Amino acid sequence: MQTRVDHFLPKAFNAIQIVSVNGKTFFKSRNPDVIVKEYKGYISSLGANIVQAGVKAAITFYEAEESGSNSDRRLVNAAIKYIIDPNQSIGITTYNDCILTSVLGANESQNQLKAMEILDAATALKLSLRTYKMD
Repeated sequence: MQTRVDHFLPKAFNAIQIVSVNGKTFFKSRNPDVIVKEYKGYISSLGANIVQAGVKAAITFYEAEESGSNSDRRLVNAAIKYIIDPNQSIGITTYNDCILTSVLGANESQNQLKAMEILDAATALKLSLRTYKMD
């Protein structure tokens, strides 16, 4: 039996390859086979942030523009949005396309289902990122 995370794995691998936000990708510019090491930390801490603060607070934190770093946390949200959106066939390219809080609504039961989807997609993304070299 296939788990929910297994369902998202192929799209997670694809997200790593094609999702970019404002020209930034998961890969180092000098070596397209190596993932920027900050993304391992970002995706690893997302699950804990969701458990501690709730899904909306955690993903809102990841939507904030980061300063002083070569990496952009918004790329994690963009990849997760790409993974859970069945109609998304091209990579997310602008900041407005990666606002993950837009999938949450006012309905509490629907938000719980979306939160589970977000956690499953984040887990699939984390597993996919682990298959690459980190620098």
